[in-house]
Amino acid sequence: MLCNICNRPATNRLPFNCTLCAREALHDTRIHLAHILLQREAGEHNVDQHLGGPQQGATGQVSSASLSTKSVNPLWITETAGVERTASSERTQVIHGQAEALREALKSIKIEISRKKSQLSRRRSELAAAKQDLSRRKAVDYGTVEKAIGRTQQRWDVMHTRTADSRIFLCREAAKLYGLHQRKQTKDGFTAESYHIGVFPIHDLHDLHNASSAHLTTATTTLAHLVHLISHYLGLRLPAQIVLPHQDYPLPMIFSPGSSYLGRDFPFPGFTPSHSLSNSPSASRASDTRPTARPRPLHLSKKLSTLVKEDAVAYSLFVEGITLLAWDVAWLCRTQGLDVGAKSWDEVCAMGRNLWQLLVAPPPTMGNDIHNGRYQANMAKTSGGPSSGEAPRDLALPASMLGRYSHNTAHSSLTAAGGTDFMRGWRLQSPLRVIEKVKTMLVSERTGAEWEVLEDKEWEIRSQQSDKVGELATLMEETVLVKGLEQGNAETTRAVEGEDKEEKGRSTSGWTKLKSRSGT
Repeated sequence: MLCNICNRPATNRLPFNCTLCAREALHDTRIHLAHILLQREAGEHNVDQHLGGPQQGATGQVSSASLSTKSVNPLWITETAGVERTASSERTQVIHGQAEALREALKSIKIEISRKKSQLSRRRSELAAAKQDLSRRKAVDYGTVEKAIGRTQQRWDVMHTRTADSRIFLCREAAKLYGLHQRKQTKDGFTAESYHIGVFPIHDLHDLHNASSAHLTTATTTLAHLVHLISHYLGLRLPAQIVLPHQDYPLPMIFSPGSSYLGRDFPFPGFTPSHSLSNSPSASRASDTRPTARPRPLHLSKKLSTLVKEDAVAYSLFVEGITLLAWDVAWLCRTQGLDVGAKSWDEVCAMGRNLWQLLVAPPPTMGNDIHNGRYQANMAKTSGGPSSGEAPRDLALPASMLGRYSHNTAHSSLTAAGGTDFMRGWRLQSPLRVIEKVKTMLVSERTGAEWEVLEDKEWEIRSQQSDKVGELATLMEETVLVKGLEQGNAETTRAVEGEDKEEKGRSTSGWTKLKSRSGT
């Protein structure tokens, strides 16, 4: 049959061409389905009539007659009870199956739990055995490592002891080469000690006004060289930086602790650096515009008693400089076990004695607190050794503290906790108090000079000293004077010789004006 729209019959390859073709193909199937549904409905009605089941009216409500028929029909009741019994038995079987499955699952869970318990007990026993084995191995390994650490510590201590011995040798040889020595003079049962470096005396800070400028400059310059060299050998960085003579720096200078080690070059007072002579714009832009620190001089062009009258600022700077040098010496002694300044600040003034006791004098006895308990406690903190006050088994307590503490070694380092504790008890941590004390002392000695009578023997001694002064001044003209300052130092030498002549001229008189002898 052809379609009215597409005018072609349906084929297996293209069964439907349009909606009308689809309807035409489903028409017979739909009629057959409706016929089957009608037959099913008729069969249901027949069953209801034979069984006396409920019948619904047109409104879908069950009639009261049908209900009464159902209630009195025994067949319906029997069939209904059988169906319910069958459904109940099926539900019971399902419940019994589920219960059995749960029992099996519970049984398997109990088996799994018992297996897990046995596994856990086995693992606990294995863990306990492993812990015992681990503790045993740990004790063995810990003992091995502790012995290795002890051997390393012992080798480290031995190496540090050898390093300290090498430092002691270098420092003592340097002091010997520089001619640091002590002189004793006995008169009338009184022994006077003086300290010299080479042929020049190291003046106490109390005697600065009586010292010749040439002698004081030479001794201070040589002493600054020696202190700088000793600090280099000991691996220490002095708190007050000493600048030795170098290019554009003909004489040594010293900086205050706050101005030290700034990493900048400071011009020598009164000199123009050679690198700053260029006035090019690039040099001006590259120049450092930060404020410069003022170094303290360690040299004199004239006698200190004359300088205080002519130039009070230069006098004050020189006193600060030489006091900083003496404080550096005291700090150096303190780091090496000599507690300079423990009783009084006045101990700092004798820098010749302090340096001689550090480098030349025999080492102190072991009864000293610094050499015994405090050293061992700080050794434990600094090097990681034993914390008690006992010395290592294979190492004896050092006979001298010289060379033990430094800044450039990890063993017994002054920057470590032990070194900090070692230096904490020093009373003179800042040089400001010492500088003020020295200035006050010099002012009081200058203003408190008195007239005294000298005996004939004392005049003879002063005459001999005057002759030696003239010879040493001539010698210093040839060896110590630096190029660039020859003219000024030559005037200084002539001034010294003039002072000697005046002293010789005054030796004919029995009276002279001297400083108080309480400071000598």
